[in-house]
Amino acid sequence: MRLIIILMGLAAATLSGCGPLLVGAGGAVIADKAVEDQQGGDGLF
Repeated sequence: MRLIIILMGLAAATLSGCGPLLVGAGGAVIADKAVEDQQGGDGLF
């Protein structure tokens, strides 16, 4: 039982730590799409 609690705590810490990275990556993709729509192109920025 103790191991399950420890694993749940580690999973919560890991997932919450990755949240800003996922949001940042999503923002980069949206910004890239906007630049492509305005200037053309096919790559990231």
